[in-house]
Amino acid sequence: MDTSDELLDTTGPAALLTLDGVIRSLNAAMATALGKPAEQCLGRAFGDPWPTSQRMSAESLVTHTARTKTVAMRMLDFPARGGAPVASLIEARPVKDPASDEQLIRVHALDARNDLTSLFIPFRMATTAAHLGLWMYSPHDHQLEWLGGAPTVAALFPDPTSRWMPDWSGPEQWPARPSVTD
Repeated sequence: MDTSDELLDTTGPAALLTLDGVIRSLNAAMATALGKPAEQCLGRAFGDPWPTSQRMSAESLVTHTARTKTVAMRMLDFPARGGAPVASLIEARPVKDPASDEQLIRVHALDARNDLTSLFIPFRMATTAAHLGLWMYSPHDHQLEWLGGAPTVAALFPDPTSRWMPDWSGPEQWPARPSVTD
């Protein structure tokens, strides 16, 4: 990429931030999604344009990426004008501005319209945070898959992809139940 503008060249919302979370530039889609003119967003902290309910999540996304120098993702709700907020999976990624060699953070909404598997990312994050487990059932393949979470609960259930007793053809072959005295 020749200029930092190319880092924002996407149809979805995108912004470039300094490592301390200040908006250096953003594309028109991000300004529209935030419901603010781009001029009102420039030079402000990334969390400022977000609704109060989303501010802490937006700020922690940037803080995590700046501190760890790794990619981070959060589900954030873009504000809505006269309707329901639009939930988006937002990615923050450390980048280097090719024009100035400055370390920046690129924040952008991931387009999950054609990649439904990416929608599992927020579910996995939520189940991990809530100490819950997540299963996925594929009706076409008749398969049940454990996607993780709550390992102590998972230990209670056998592997659903394996047959429990493959040699048994029916209840007549089931072993007798132990009695109370056994």
